[in-house]
Order: sequence, then C-alpha cells, then structure tokens
Amino acid sequence: MKNKAVLLSTLIGMSCHLAASEDYQAYIVNGTDASITTFPSYVALFVDLIDYNNTYYEGNYCGGTILNSTHILTAAHCVYSADPDNNLYSLFTTVVPDLQYESYFPYNITEKKRVAKIYYRDDYNNSTLNNDIAILQLESPLTTINTSHYANRPSTGTTYRSSSETFYAVGHGNTKTGVDEKDYLQKASLKYVDNSSCNYSNMTDTKLCMEGVVSPSNGLEASTCQGDSGGPLYWYSGSNYIQVGLTSFGPSTFCGDASFNSTSVFTEVYDYQAWIDTVLAGTETAKYIATDAKRQAYVDSIGKEPSSSGDSGGGALGFMSLLFMSLFALVRRSIQ
Repeated sequence: MKNKAVLLSTLIGMSCHLAASEDYQAYIVNGTDASITTFPSYVALFVDLIDYNNTYYEGNYCGGTILNSTHILTAAHCVYSADPDNNLYSLFTTVVPDLQYESYFPYNITEKKRVAKIYYRDDYNNSTLNNDIAILQLESPLTTINTSHYANRPSTGTTYRSSSETFYAVGHGNTKTGVDEKDYLQKASLKYVDNSSCNYSNMTDTKLCMEGVVSPSNGLEASTCQGDSGGPLYWYSGSNYIQVGLTSFGPSTFCGDASFNSTSVFTEVYDYQAWIDTVLAGTETAKYIATDAKRQAYVDSIGKEPSSSGDSGGGALGFMSLLFMSLFALVRRSIQ
C-alpha cells in the first residue's frame, strides 16, 4: 500500500492499516529485484473502480498469495472494516497475478479478478493484529494460472524457526522509508528472531519475528516497513519456497537503516492451516459479501469521478480524489 493510502485509512478510520501503539505498516525496503516466475503465488491487490466510474488507484495497497484459482490469502487488516458497505477496500479490491511491474496495472496485465467475499477469523483483533489473516474469494476463477502458482504451505512437522534458515519477504516496495522508487517486484532477505527479542510488545506464538540482512555492498538493511501488508514470507527449504508467514506489521521509521534494530512481524501460516482448509472447503461463512449493487450504490453516493488522463482508458485516482471519495462516504454515513 502506498503511504498515501495509509494516511487515508488513518484519517477516515474506514480500513485499519494502522493499529495499536506501533506503526503497523509493511513495505519491502532495500530489497533486490525478484522474478515473479520464482514467486508465482504472489498477487497484488488494487482499488479498482474502472467498471463503475472509470477510475482506479495507481498503486497496489496490499499483497497476497494464491491458494487456488478462486481464493487468495492476505492479512485481515488489509480488508477489515467496521463499515464495509462504505469502504473502498471491501468493495473494490481487484486481485492481479503475475505482476512483475507495479505500473503495468491496469492496462498491461495478464488478468484481474474482483473480490466477492471476505473471510477473516472471529478472533481477529484489529488493535493488536492478533490472528491477522484473511482469505478473499474471487467473483470468478483466475484463468491464466495453474497449480504451480498455488502457495506451498508448510507440512506437519516442518521446522524453520532458526536464525540459520533463509527467509524472503516479497512485494512491490520502497528503496527507503517513504520513497517508492521500485516498479519491479522486490524481495527482502530476512532472518529469524525469537519472539522474546522482537521489538514489539504484542507478540504471540502465532506470530513470526524477522530482521533484515545487511547488504555488504551498501550497508543497508533489508526490511518490510511500509505498505505491502498481506504479502508472503517464504522460507527457502533448499529446494522450494514455502510460505510460512504473511506480512502483518513493521516499523514506520528508520526502515533499512542498519544502525537501528528494526524487526518486522508476520502471521504464521502453519497455525491457521485448519481454518484455511475450512474456508477452501466452503464450510465457513463470509464476513462480508461485495455485490455489484453495493458497489454501484457507493459510487452513486459520491458521484462520478472524472478521468485524470484524458485517454479512453480512464484515469488513476490521486490521493486527494481518493480522500474526497472516502470522506464523502464518511460524512454521509455519520448524518444518516
């Protein structure tokens, strides 16, 4: 998620990308280029209103991974809202697979699918980000992928909580705090930190703590700091990339500065295997269902947003446009 979208969520309180005492954001910082063919399960989440008012938000706001052709794993705080009928993320999230360059969205991509149903656990805590995990069900199956795109989840008995193991966080991210200069998919090399040594007070056994590896070439520390929440943490087993976590939160300042001990926190996937399987089996009830009627009602309430580019393809929503749309909905909701 862009920092602009973080500010938006904080201002309007409609989608909690920021919670509790720490600054719960996550973006790849001081990473290196990553090929989407190496990490094919990765997807980007965008706010996309093209079919409704010819606009879209120009940067992805969260990441996720492919569980199967119709289900995406991400962080609950990416899509949670106390008022989802008036929330852009709940209503207008589009999932894009195989996205090597962030700027390829929306007109140079293989496909995109809109989210229809949102699942998160009953015990999700939007303040502590405990149980920060969600599954998005798509309106229709992804058609350009195959089973090789599905995330590899850890099997029973797998052990990886060791500082000697190799981990990678993947996403579209910053080169340093607050600066998004990388269009190409990025990966950050991380190492395991015991929860007792993590920088945060709200650690539980279902969270993984990681710190960045310092590059010998520039002295900068790889990190997840601002924006790509919900994206994967992979453990390299020596032969496969296994998704052991999803990005939950990290520090808001000094990202990548090796003189500061910045740790980031990931929801541990293994602890939620049973819940994931019940969602995939269709036995869980969705927390929210986004329909065309609900989306149209939202757009009608804010008015048609003009194209910013002048071309026939519509325009990217700038920060002020997105802020206006969301504040308008907030005001409308408060006076009802």
